[in-house]
Amino acid sequence: MTEKKKKYSLDKKATIFKYSGIASAGIIVGGSLFSFVGCSSRSEQWAETSGQAGRINLEAVEEAMEKSKDVTEFEKRVNEIYQGKELVLIEVKNEDNGKQLVSGYADLNDNNQIDYEDDDLLFTFTRWYEDGSYKGEMRGYGVNSYYHHPYSYGTDMFMTWMLFNALSRPAYMVPVYHTTISDAGMIRDYRNNYRNTPSYRDQVNINRQYESRMSTKHGTAYRNASPNSSRQRWASRTGVNLSKATRISSSAGKSGWGRSGSRGFGGFRGGGSGGGIANV
Repeated sequence: MTEKKKKYSLDKKATIFKYSGIASAGIIVGGSLFSFVGCSSRSEQWAETSGQAGRINLEAVEEAMEKSKDVTEFEKRVNEIYQGKELVLIEVKNEDNGKQLVSGYADLNDNNQIDYEDDDLLFTFTRWYEDGSYKGEMRGYGVNSYYHHPYSYGTDMFMTWMLFNALSRPAYMVPVYHTTISDAGMIRDYRNNYRNTPSYRDQVNINRQYESRMSTKHGTAYRNASPNSSRQRWASRTGVNLSKATRISSSAGKSGWGRSGSRGFGGFRGGGSGGGIANV
């Protein structure tokens, strides 16, 4: 097995152990697995509507940026966090003005490569030099545009590994790194398996809690954040009602869907084109 395949492989032993632990908890606490499964469809609906809207847990993305040791690990983790059907592709680049950027794009046209006109920009980390020091920020776009996190002086969490490591890889030309087509295929295979594990359901619960906090913290800025034009065009082609998707995902945090103790055992994939949303 190649090094890349290892990085995109599930820990089967840990997954089996976690399934066993959850099954036991369901029998002891719930009295039966049937009652334990009851809320799964509602959690699944929430995950799908949030994914269709293009929402992503940017706090979790920032944590992944801090903890990942290389770009491959970051790509993998971001695609675990994201609930949409499409992959998130990563780009790292330097600009002529000295700015350095790490961006995530939802691959709406499903061709495993970044197309600026067709794909949905979800977030960008930016680093620049000004007044004798480095400054940085993370900013969300589209339905994530409510999120803006500037970094204080001395904070350089994403430069330490992301840019230097990515731009020094011999397979890619400076100044750009991007998810390759072959890597994207392996990420998709990995994520298909991951979304059938308890770890994904845990992540969905964390995402739900995050969105509930963001709705409370940012109010109308969160609720009124509109999708990028690329996602609007994608929705028009695929028949997705984005207005309804953003409305459902904005209010779902208040419903209690996906709470701990409400996980089911079936496929829980999230982000399908029709799942959970009645097109009108």
